[in-house]
Amino acid sequence: MDHLFATTLLLTFGAGAVGLLMASHRPTLASSSSASPIQAGLLSSGAAESALANYLAQVESPSDSTLQTQAGEAIAADICVNLPDWQRPSDLAQMKQLEAMPTYGAALQSDPLAEMVKTWWNHQIFSFTTYGLSARTDPLYLSGVWTAIDNTWDCYSANQPEQINQGKLAEIWLLHHRLVELVWQDDQYLATVEPTDTGLQLVQFPRRESSQGLPLNIVTTTGQALAVMSGDW
Repeated sequence: MDHLFATTLLLTFGAGAVGLLMASHRPTLASSSSASPIQAGLLSSGAAESALANYLAQVESPSDSTLQTQAGEAIAADICVNLPDWQRPSDLAQMKQLEAMPTYGAALQSDPLAEMVKTWWNHQIFSFTTYGLSARTDPLYLSGVWTAIDNTWDCYSANQPEQINQGKLAEIWLLHHRLVELVWQDDQYLATVEPTDTGLQLVQFPRRESSQGLPLNIVTTTGQALAVMSGDW
């Protein structure tokens, strides 16, 4: 019901009309457990006024989900890598790169490495609460971010590594997604992202907790929950 329709109803009541014809294309304002003596769909003006007031209160009041979103504490995130035109390597290019590295090579054909490679390749979002130069090798190569490795060093050029290892800073890698909003809500981080055809973002943000695992949920702008893989070793 729009406000024009609501205003029309109020004017009708003010004129002293005895009832309101409920047209089939309008939402039902009220229901009664007793049978109505008027089968044509008429409501008394008092019942309709009450129902109308309840309806307008619902329309004009924010929903619970809106209130929860407003209650979240916005987090100032640092997007230390933002490559909007980046594309993840093809499956073929990825395997050729890994096969050429002594660290992987023939071990790619058997578990546990084969399963690990598959798991990393099936995710597009990764989280980190620890940092080590050698410990970043597997995440960079198994995720496909190795094609942008020269662009990642600014994320660790100052005291970011120390802050990450001290539990003061966390990190997210977004492959083919763009960060829209990050808030602290209900003792967890809630990130809203927008899927994109291309793009790579490395995001760092101050932590609000000290748990071992990062309490992080990521949803798209349409509300779809996305899987997050921890890159910690």
